[in-house]
Amino acid sequence: MSKLNRVGRSGWIIAVAVSFTSLITLALVPVLLERQEDVIQREIADFSSARPMFPEIALVHSREMMRIEQYVSSGDPNFIVLYQNDLRREEELLNDLRRIITGMSTVYQSELAGMELKASNWKILHSPLMDGGSLMTTRESFVESMDDDRSRYADLQEAARNFEDLLIRDATISSSRLDSQRIWKLWVTVGLVVLAISGAVAMAIVGISLQDLAQNETRRRQETVAARREMRAVLRGTGDGIIGLDMDGGCTFLNEAGSRLLGYSKQELKGKSVHHMIHHTRWDGSAYPKGECPVQLSLASGETVRILDDLLWRKDGCAFPVQLSVSPMTDGLTMLGAVLTFTDMTEIREAEKALKEAIAARDEILAVVSHDLRNPVGTIAAAAELVADVPLSQERRNEHLHTIRRAADRVNRLIQELLDVAKIEAGKIVLDLSYEDMSELVKDTVAQAGWLAEQEGVKLLFEGEEMSIKAHVDRNKILQVMSNLIENALKFTPKGGRVTVSTKREGDNFLIAVADTGMGIEPQVLDNLFDRFWQGHREDGKGSGLGLTIVKGILGAHGTTVKVRTEIGTGSSFEFILPITS
Repeated sequence: MSKLNRVGRSGWIIAVAVSFTSLITLALVPVLLERQEDVIQREIADFSSARPMFPEIALVHSREMMRIEQYVSSGDPNFIVLYQNDLRREEELLNDLRRIITGMSTVYQSELAGMELKASNWKILHSPLMDGGSLMTTRESFVESMDDDRSRYADLQEAARNFEDLLIRDATISSSRLDSQRIWKLWVTVGLVVLAISGAVAMAIVGISLQDLAQNETRRRQETVAARREMRAVLRGTGDGIIGLDMDGGCTFLNEAGSRLLGYSKQELKGKSVHHMIHHTRWDGSAYPKGECPVQLSLASGETVRILDDLLWRKDGCAFPVQLSVSPMTDGLTMLGAVLTFTDMTEIREAEKALKEAIAARDEILAVVSHDLRNPVGTIAAAAELVADVPLSQERRNEHLHTIRRAADRVNRLIQELLDVAKIEAGKIVLDLSYEDMSELVKDTVAQAGWLAEQEGVKLLFEGEEMSIKAHVDRNKILQVMSNLIENALKFTPKGGRVTVSTKREGDNFLIAVADTGMGIEPQVLDNLFDRFWQGHREDGKGSGLGLTIVKGILGAHGTTVKVRTEIGTGSSFEFILPITS
């Protein structure tokens, strides 16, 4: 019996030892496995954080490529500004991506380095065009490099896709590892439970119960963590601002996008009235009644309130246009507050404004061109029809042919003026500089305008000293300036009047003036005198309204300006100076 007792006692001790060991192992192993699971989950979380960034990076690259092509096709320097903004946004995204992959495998850092190298190779090609620096190249010379630029852009897009595919692949592998880890954990747990049952049924039952509780708690904790991470990822990834509100309209939550758009931190806005902080004033400066605030309307009615065109105020006191929506937040039948979602509409409103301005400019050009081309084209058509269909004497035939030539010259001049204005506004006017005798140049212009003065019935005079004064100018462009000023003066001078072109030396400068004895220029007209298509107070609509615009642009390219002196009822004088070269 003693021996049996000893054996039984030994068996009980062994059973207790086995059960105790099994319980201890059962308690420790899940903790170790959970740590491994947490490591894998952190990897998956990093993958989940990194993957959504690639579509945005690809979108930024696409916008940069679009800005380059838009600038090359239009020459509008605003596209360079937009391109620079996209570069800054790209750098922000890449910094975020670098931060995410810092603790990950070096493979991702190598992939990112490869993608950045391809981005650098792409940007090296067009940076002289888009950086606006001293080495900036011209659009015309860059056109030959467009195909190479697009090819490098395609290589960059492929590298980004390869990087994203690598993340997707490794995320899938990590998910599989997590599943395998959980299955292995389950089998280990079952084995330990069986081992515990073999030692002591009672302790095994208690161990199984405790294990079930531990598993349920672990699962609930994992689900809670996963839900929290998913919610944070969604709130972080959205570009819209989101504000949680209590029943009094106070802020309970502010996402990162909302903080960035408003300039307030979560702590600065939390607990404070959203209406008083960011929705207190209208565009015109009048107070926004709290009762009309969409937040209050939604809280009072329990319904969603949407406003397509509204504004919010930033911390720095600046307002920006938004679309906003306020929806009630309920728990069953109990209303807990509301959620305010707003979208920054600044870029959309600016795009709408730019589109309207472009349409207005197009309509303006079409109106001027259709008006100014109608008469000469009609003259050409009528004269050509007479020459073709009616027997005419050689003298009459030559007269009609001369009429056609003059009308064609008018059409050609309008087209050339439009091209000149386009170059001036694009900042692409090119000067062919040479050293010219300015006195001879001015006298040549006056002589060439003599026939127009006779036609208008106006005396055209030249007053200047007989001296050789040279200036470094584009001869044809200065001739164009003088012709425009003289023709403009002749048109605004009544028959019997006088237009005087004068020159004189003033120190190291050569002064040229074109004065008329016309009606003078009203003060309200002076503000728009050099705007394109502006014809002032002329009622006959004669001319395209581009002459003075071209004058201002050409003289600006020469580093000088035109000054206007005028007196109502007496006349006007247009003057400019050019530096004399020794």
